Amino acid sequence: MCRLVSAQRDEMLWSDRYDRDLEDILALQSDVAGAVAKEIAILVTPVEARQLARRQEVNAEAHLEYLKGKHTAEATSPQAIRLSLRHFQRALKLDPGYAPAWAGVAGCHHTRAARGMAPPAEACAQARAAAATALELDDSLAFAYSVLGGVQAYERDLPGAVKSLRKAIELNPGLAQAYAVLGRIYYCTEHHADAQESMFKAVGLDPLSMILHTGVGDAYYYARDYEISIDHYGKAIRLDPRFDGAHTDLARSLEALGRFDEARAEYEAGRQLAGAVAGPSFGLAHLEARMGHETEARRMLAELTAARAQRVVSAWGIGAVHASLGDVDEAFRWLGIAMSEGATGLIYLRVHPRLDPIRHDPRFAELVARCGLDRI
Repeated sequence: MCRLVSAQRDEMLWSDRYDRDLEDILALQSDVAGAVAKEIAILVTPVEARQLARRQEVNAEAHLEYLKGKHTAEATSPQAIRLSLRHFQRALKLDPGYAPAWAGVAGCHHTRAARGMAPPAEACAQARAAAATALELDDSLAFAYSVLGGVQAYERDLPGAVKSLRKAIELNPGLAQAYAVLGRIYYCTEHHADAQESMFKAVGLDPLSMILHTGVGDAYYYARDYEISIDHYGKAIRLDPRFDGAHTDLARSLEALGRFDEARAEYEAGRQLAGAVAGPSFGLAHLEARMGHETEARRMLAELTAARAQRVVSAWGIGAVHASLGDVDEAFRWLGIAMSEGATGLIYLRVHPRLDPIRHDPRFAELVARCGLDRI
């Protein structure tokens, strides 16, 4: 039994009964959505009409594994992403043609690339391949286009990324992730007002996402509005105190404002939560350099550099710490290595405050051009 009730008047507007097998759950969703749209006189676009008209049987067990994977991935921790991948892979073992599960796999690999959980070129290639498979099976999957756009952005194909993200939004105007990735492209190319508008659109669609609130904070951080960014990172932490990324990004803004003791506490919190992810440790190295503790900063940098033999440690991050320490030639050498490794951090070249010490070197503009970041 489905009912549509006016919350304002506590009045039933529509009801109907449906009797379907669990395998027909997607068809049931389409039928109910179409009936509700008709009842409340929503204008359905041609794209939406085609989506509602699709009929797809689903393996009930595969769909359940997919839902588990989708829910688990929201935590974005290394453990959560590994578990999410297992759920999606179980779904695909049960139904190899289940396109949403392929899109889920793509999303996990995109997160692995974005958060330094895997070699970036490898994870981006895996994400691209899974997204392509999803779209071969179902070219109406907005999430797959959104992941593809994220991968293209990290590969610095910004025009291609924008095209994919606009396609995702056309297919699903309510897909928050697509607006968030588009916002990242905007602030990385110094379109800060557009970035903030896109990020607020994303968080308006999914106000309980700590990732999206962190994204709003990032839009202000890269615009150098550090005080405002702190408010949004704080919202993310209140939603999920276990999200290391929000602690690390909050620390970064506190550091920029000279609030060093608070920054240190947040970096340490991020490091406790991040596991093998190197971001918070890089943050602490920057903080030591900013405070004039050169010996400690160099000790941490040496540890991170040596750790590349055992785990993923970004060449981009190493180059940025060298920039903070005034090692201009070493900074450019490591940023060149980052480019050869497909480092996702390179998308931030034009706007990252930590690269200010080398920004006026002629080699910097050359690197921006080589990365294709001067084309949008």
